[in-house]
Order: sequence, then C-alpha cells, then structure tokens
Amino acid sequence: MVNPQEIKQVALNLLVNALDSIEDHGTVRIAARRSGGEGLLTITDNGCGMTPEVLEHLFEPFFTRRKAGQGTGLGLSIVHRIVTDHGGRIAVTSDGPGQGSTFRVFLPLAQFGAAAGDAPGPHELDRAA
Repeated sequence: MVNPQEIKQVALNLLVNALDSIEDHGTVRIAARRSGGEGLLTITDNGCGMTPEVLEHLFEPFFTRRKAGQGTGLGLSIVHRIVTDHGGRIAVTSDGPGQGSTFRVFLPLAQFGAAAGDAPGPHELDRAA
C-alpha cells in the first residue's frame, strides 16, 4: 500500500534526472517487476554517470552537481525519504563518468489474507468499500 502521489513523484523525479543526464541520442530504460516480496522499479540511462564521491553524497539535501541555477539538490533526498517512508530502499550504481547510471527502487508488496495477519483479503476489500 502506497501513497500514489508520492510514488508518482519518485518515478517522475528519477525519470527527469535520467533524461537530464543523457545527450540528444541517449537512452533511458524503465522496467517494473516483482522481485520476491517486493516491487522493483529500475531506471537505467547511458548518460553522464557518476563518480564514487557523487554516489556517496547523492541523497544528501542540497547536494547537486548540476550547473549553477539548475536544481536545488533536493530531488533525490526527497525520493530517498519517500521510498524509506514506504518501507523500501533505493540502490544506485554507476561505473563512473560517461558510463550511465542505474537506480533501483524496491518497495514491499502488500500482503493480504492469512499471511498478513489482520490485513483484509481481496474479498474483504470489496465489502469495506
């Protein structure tokens, strides 16, 4: 169970960052799938990539490597907060400058029925509506 507006903000923020990092003929790939008990959103680009120093500070508020006047450095810290508030995690990899980046957002899937204890099952949701 998620706040749809916040998860939309996560996806849009990561997509805009990926698009901003590529050249005119660059590529951004988006995938979503189930991975065990989690949902996995993956956004991969072949853009500018990141150094180990940038990766280390990426989610800190006001940290940015964009040109002056472009961005506040808050986008990825907000993404991180939303993901962790939803019980998830975010992993980022980059092989270095010019090598692109991959962001993976893992969110726990809702459990219904006996496995979830008191959570309503699908048939119970219909009656509660």
